[in-house]
Amino acid sequence: RPRPPSSLSPIHTSSPLSFHRQRVKMDQQAVNKQIKQMVEFIKQEANEKAHEILIKAEEEFNIEKLRLVEQEKVKVRTEYERKQKQVEIQRRIAFSNEVNASRIKVLNSRDEVVTSVKSVVLGELSKLGDAAAPGYKDLCSKLVLQGLYALSEPDVTVICRKSDVSTLQGVVKDAASAYKSATGKACTVEVSTTNNLPAKDDAVSPCMGGVRLTNKAGTISVDNTLNGRMEVCLSQKLPDIKVALFGRSVTRTHIDRDM
Repeated sequence: RPRPPSSLSPIHTSSPLSFHRQRVKMDQQAVNKQIKQMVEFIKQEANEKAHEILIKAEEEFNIEKLRLVEQEKVKVRTEYERKQKQVEIQRRIAFSNEVNASRIKVLNSRDEVVTSVKSVVLGELSKLGDAAAPGYKDLCSKLVLQGLYALSEPDVTVICRKSDVSTLQGVVKDAASAYKSATGKACTVEVSTTNNLPAKDDAVSPCMGGVRLTNKAGTISVDNTLNGRMEVCLSQKLPDIKVALFGRSVTRTHIDRDM
């Protein structure tokens, strides 16, 4: 007997071609997924690498910035020290100039005082060198005798002020005799009447008295004027005179002693 038709749908079986298509589709999705994962991985690696490069660049920038800042600090510090040294040098120079100027001013003032003392002494010598002053004739005799000892020449010329010619003419013989008695040597002494020393009121170089002796040729001379004797005394006693006038310096370590 024939079988009645069934109410159920018939079962369709897949063909090999459709199965192959499904498999290819599944493989394509896996490949796409894998490619997507690889892309994501590459992006992540790139981002991490870019971040590392950025961090490294920032570190290098900060290091270079610090180096440049320190370099400029050194330059500024060096320039400041150089200018500070210049200011200190200028300050010392200015201070030294002020000290020297003050020292020169003090020395000039002291020289003025010494010059005034010298003027006072010259005034006293002017009184002593007056031809009418008591003891001046004896002083001239001693000055001539001292000059004869210093020259030790057989022929000597005595030069004096014009006002003292007569006074010297009266003492040269006694001085020559005293010289011969002391040395055993004869000596001829003449008083010059043409070549005279300046008067005590001379405007250029006043002479306060005394004598100057020369040999016959005039090549050797002995200055025994009162002015010359005063200069010798001042040169020897000037340190003591300054101490007496100004006191001893507290900063001076060397002290002059009398010869």
